[in-house]
Amino acid sequence: MYRVYFDGNEGTSDHLYGLWLPRSEADLARIPGGPSEGMLVTIYAAGEVEMEAALEWNAAWNAWTARPVAGTVRPDTEAWEDHRVAG
Repeated sequence: MYRVYFDGNEGTSDHLYGLWLPRSEADLARIPGGPSEGMLVTIYAAGEVEMEAALEWNAAWNAWTARPVAGTVRPDTEAWEDHRVAG
């Protein structure tokens, strides 16, 4: 399952996490063939939390968002260095 960075402070009024931050966009760009509506991914905040989520395109924000899957929240024990964006 692909991993996509998220920030719990970035979200929409309908309780989705926004994936419009540069780190999120870089993770989405690494998905072969690109992200797609309904695709299940793991969203993570390094060193804090991760969970499964379904991707949804949000036309109002012109960006991908993530709808969490209930019951999948768990600690993320990786360090920020484990998620460095190559470039």
